[in-house]
Amino acid sequence: MRFVSLMARNLFRRRARTLLTAFGLALAIATVLDLVGIAWNFEKSFLTLFEGKGIDLVVVRAGTSNQLSSALDQKLAGRLRAIDGVKEVAPSLVDTVGFEQAQIASAIVNGWEAGSLLFRGARLKEGRWFEPGEGNVTLLGRVLALNLGKKAGDPLDVAGEPFKVVGVFESDSAFEGGALIMPLSTLQKLMGREGQVTGIVVAAEDPSRPAIEALQKRIEAAIPGVAATPARDYVERDVQIRLVKVMAWATTVLALILGAVGMLNTMIMAVFERTREIGVLRALGWRRTRVLRLILGESVILGVIGAAAGMVLAILGLKALTLTPTAQGFIDPNLPTPVLGFGLLMGLALSLLGGLYPAVRAASLDPSEALRHE
Repeated sequence: MRFVSLMARNLFRRRARTLLTAFGLALAIATVLDLVGIAWNFEKSFLTLFEGKGIDLVVVRAGTSNQLSSALDQKLAGRLRAIDGVKEVAPSLVDTVGFEQAQIASAIVNGWEAGSLLFRGARLKEGRWFEPGEGNVTLLGRVLALNLGKKAGDPLDVAGEPFKVVGVFESDSAFEGGALIMPLSTLQKLMGREGQVTGIVVAAEDPSRPAIEALQKRIEAAIPGVAATPARDYVERDVQIRLVKVMAWATTVLALILGAVGMLNTMIMAVFERTREIGVLRALGWRRTRVLRLILGESVILGVIGAAAGMVLAILGLKALTLTPTAQGFIDPNLPTPVLGFGLLMGLALSLLGGLYPAVRAASLDPSEALRHE
């Protein structure tokens, strides 16, 4: 315990330098955690969306990177229903709309058929679901309804057209919670895409992986020009999720380099300033390994402080980000526990990377030379 106290006292001899180093580490770690957390939550939200509805395959136009850029004939849904192994199908049209009055630049709008399997997992909070044959009616996700200040029965302008909000729903997926749903034919007319859908989801009779892969091959053989992808694979290959992941890991590498350099600078300066002190300790009988543990321990304490501060900053930063109109309804404000654990590991990695060389240098000092140091 005295050894740890000695490390802490040594660190706070130069409080300004120690705090600035810890703050720099905290900023680097917070940035990484927010990006990794956003990527993690995006993927989790998509998977929750598909699994909650019992979706096994997503059919889009072959060669498209995501559903928004896909275009299929709605009549393909009938051909899919006739394929052996298909239990249910549901065509959908996905687009985005803005609400300038609420400063929402982009909200997802889904066009679904009444009674579609896509409604599974959505829970009605107020109002009702729309009925077959209805026109300009819409359902709002709970988050979007709060942001727009709307409730069931209120009018709503969507892309310059008057709509009536018939219900408000909630969902376990952040994407659905911040979206609106309207009849498929209405959205097709609104977007000038009559008879078109961006994708068709399929529920298989046998949800086992081998059966789904076999069904995937049958669909692609029966309908040339489409790609049928298992739901989990579709999520993992989504271009937006992959882009966020690449940004997160690129930022992680950069943060490790910059953080390690900052830690190295702080610890090497500490060793240089305490050369004479280290010489006294060696002369009093301290072994090289004990000096190594002292300096490396100080580096680890600094790294843990930076990691703890970084986790707090990451949590606050993500919550602040979700308050902005552009991010509302798209980003889960909670950081998963594994991501926070990654922040702690990152702090330890930075402390070891930046502290190892100064610790080895301190341990290798010759006592007589160190005592003569001014």
